[in-house]
Amino acid sequence: MKLTRIFLTEPNTDNRYVTCENRLSPRLAFGSGELERLFRENEAELMQTTEREIHDYINCDSLCGDDEGMFPRRSYLTGEWYLRGITFPDPGFLSIQTAFLSDHTGRKDDYLGLEVVFFYDEASQQFVLDGVNSSGI
Repeated sequence: MKLTRIFLTEPNTDNRYVTCENRLSPRLAFGSGELERLFRENEAELMQTTEREIHDYINCDSLCGDDEGMFPRRSYLTGEWYLRGITFPDPGFLSIQTAFLSDHTGRKDDYLGLEVVFFYDEASQQFVLDGVNSSGI
């Protein structure tokens, strides 16, 4: 499945929970200004890795197929996704949360959340992919 990122742009000054309905910009939570700087310096590479990982997840039949009773079901997805939030409280945990839309109920709505998790390895001074988690939203 081809994925298309959509950008939600409503100001999120109160850092509220993001949905396709409220169209708020991503929720951001950094443990310090130094961690935000570290993220920003590596943002392009982190987002490239995130996009690759979510693409691979959605297109993996054993993780996202169309068998009856399976969640998530690829046929329910529109292929559209957005960035819900970034949480980086300490070097040991960086979470990039994404959401995927579905129209299987007759209208576009949030359906699947994928969280791509990294940690920062201070010895190599690089972010390391730790895994992908899924949730129904």
